[in-house]
Amino acid sequence: MKQLITYSILVACLVLVACSKSDVPDNESTPQEVVFTARTYTFANADRPYRRAGINPKEGVTPSVIVYLHGGSAKGNDNSKQMEEPGIKTIADYASAKGISAVFIVPQCPEKDSQGKMMDWVKMGKALEFLIKSEMISPESRVYIFGGSMGGTGTWNMLSSYPDLFTAGMACAGNPKACDASNVAKTPVYAVMGGSDTIMKPDEVNLQLFLDDVKTAGGLYKFDTEDDWDHEKTCKESYTSRRLDWVFSHR
Repeated sequence: MKQLITYSILVACLVLVACSKSDVPDNESTPQEVVFTARTYTFANADRPYRRAGINPKEGVTPSVIVYLHGGSAKGNDNSKQMEEPGIKTIADYASAKGISAVFIVPQCPEKDSQGKMMDWVKMGKALEFLIKSEMISPESRVYIFGGSMGGTGTWNMLSSYPDLFTAGMACAGNPKACDASNVAKTPVYAVMGGSDTIMKPDEVNLQLFLDDVKTAGGLYKFDTEDDWDHEKTCKESYTSRRLDWVFSHR
């Protein structure tokens, strides 16, 4: 009798486990790790390094293009240093968890050009445009751009120089100096500055003045100042789920 009772309990437990598994919807899955591969693209007779990852590929869905522009300390041609910035993983994990189908590209800015002059993202604008368009499946592909420090300034410059290319952007600890507010106004943008940033000093950048011009031109923006954040923390920790929700809500 005891053996029969024990057997009945075991069967009941197995049934309960099976039922609990079947209750999980078929369309739900654990977010996959995003893996970036090393690639190069050729522009102006020069081979240039970048990293690329596919996120949530879906049949019949045109993937968005996500672009991340690194800060000045990651310049070079090793196609490695730029991947040390934590914002890349934060954005990639977010896109994976949210089921966003995308191609994520992380180019590396060279230290110097062929004439030995120091390089930055502003000088790389045409090369970036070429790379982005080469990764777009169609002219209708959504393109989201992010960056901090030199990458934040580069983000402002790309929004200004190529106003019809981007769906939304996020610039952290960047300076929009010499940018065209009326062009930037064509793309929703989230800006973050650190109140204790001694490199990209808020009083010197005076970002709100530029954003006022963006608003006058009909632009849509969000702007946060984190009072206790220095330059490094602003570049590393700005990419919160709340902010990314806002950026990727634009389609």
